[in-house]
Amino acid sequence: MNIFHHSKRFFKKAIVLAGCICLATIARAQDVTLHVGDAAPPLKYAKWIKGTPVTEYQKDRLYVFEFWATWCGPCKAAMPHLSELAKKYEDKATFVGVNVWEKTGDKPYESSLPAVTKFVNSIGDKMAYNVIADNNDQYMGNKWMKASGQNGIPTTFLLKEGKIIWIGHPVVLDSIMGLVISGKFDMAAFAKDFEQKTAKNAAISKQFNNVLLPIDSAIKAKEFEKAFGMIDKAIPENPILAISLKNMKFSALLSHFSEDTALNYAKQWIKENQHISTFVASTILEKEGLSKQAYIYAADLFKTALEAEGSVKPLIYHGLAKAYGKAGDPKSAVAAEEKAIACAKEALEKGQWLGTILDYTVTDYQDALADYKKAAESK
Repeated sequence: MNIFHHSKRFFKKAIVLAGCICLATIARAQDVTLHVGDAAPPLKYAKWIKGTPVTEYQKDRLYVFEFWATWCGPCKAAMPHLSELAKKYEDKATFVGVNVWEKTGDKPYESSLPAVTKFVNSIGDKMAYNVIADNNDQYMGNKWMKASGQNGIPTTFLLKEGKIIWIGHPVVLDSIMGLVISGKFDMAAFAKDFEQKTAKNAAISKQFNNVLLPIDSAIKAKEFEKAFGMIDKAIPENPILAISLKNMKFSALLSHFSEDTALNYAKQWIKENQHISTFVASTILEKEGLSKQAYIYAADLFKTALEAEGSVKPLIYHGLAKAYGKAGDPKSAVAAEEKAIACAKEALEKGQWLGTILDYTVTDYQDALADYKKAAESK
């Protein structure tokens, strides 16, 4: 996976939602056909990446299936906790991480296998349980997640006797497993509450689709006046979608209108919300053939982001280097990439930003640095 593309998704996740639902990906909701108490669907996957394949469900043993993706910050944050639980309950439960929803564009889902396998190998014992990856039909994502009304990750399924007894966030899994093992878990009560929440989430998802899909279609048809009108109307009516809506407009302006028009829009947007500066910078760097001034503006946004508390400096320095590189300033790109590498090495030593900064992150940054040095030498 291209590391900067990974960085862009990190920025988007951090800004758009506290969880991992990517509102930039517009998808139609699926009817709920899988419920708590139902027999679990079969396990169908492209590759059992780590551990021992589950071929049958043993009696009196619990099975934990936790759905995740390499781009999902909260998924990666949950991995050490899940590893601790896998060890704590090793005599009573089998844990399986299920990789879904990698961003493969027009390529088959299994084209993500090398990157996912590389991630799993790199993170090592911080993911101390079985791992599988979805197949080209995205069976696990569709027949487990979407079929049960789950549109965000991480999401965990707890099975007993081959039946789904609980679905939820891994952060509360320990307490749930304790109740199940002690015989105090009330599955009927949970199922009732879960169905109510799922119905509510489905209504919200339908609302999102009703707002976003027509706008997306209008932009693709280059009916910009219509699309922008819908965006301006939808923002006050759907404040939770404001960032996604504004970015749809910004991206369209950057692709189809003058650069000045697009950047003026972005500057006004940032005045209203300083937290989206890296989001804007990443969108600019996604576009090819912009002016030097546009890429320098993106660089300035990254530099400002470095001052923010809790900023993931390796990613930001890496984005800054790419901005300078696209602006035709390889010397500054070299300086920024060197800082990205130093910060990434320090993060690895301290165990910071688990799953976001890995050993191959440093390697990728070093490759980028070599390219910038070549470009600087040729100038």
